[in-house]
Amino acid sequence: MRASITLCSDGAELSQLGAFAEAFARSCGLPDEERARLLIILEELFTNVVAHGNAQSVTATLGLSRGRLTIDFVDDGQPFDPLTHSPLNLDAAGEERPIGGLGIAILRALVDKARYRRQGCRNHLRLARRIAPAAKDPR
Repeated sequence: MRASITLCSDGAELSQLGAFAEAFARSCGLPDEERARLLIILEELFTNVVAHGNAQSVTATLGLSRGRLTIDFVDDGQPFDPLTHSPLNLDAAGEERPIGGLGIAILRALVDKARYRRQGCRNHLRLARRIAPAAKDPR
């Protein structure tokens, strides 16, 4: 299954992105934990593009096939490859860590694979994660 949504790069569109992700998760029967991960990932990506990317539009395409969830996130903002940033030292005290980068650490922790490319005037980020099947209700 695949589904896609294109939004204006405006914080007011976040609720529409969340509703889109919820509908996708329901239609695919994603377990609640996976649905929550998906929402965190999309919110982090979208809010960063809105706050820092100077983008006009954002497209999110979600796919689920053979137990693999893919998230393709494309924006027309300034070039930014989040995968080139050094991982944060999360063991360091908060005041010793640089400002920013925590969202990237969260994304890396929530996905199995990530790939970035700049094509034309657009950032393309593909994230993938293996999804465990939903637990059967023992009743």
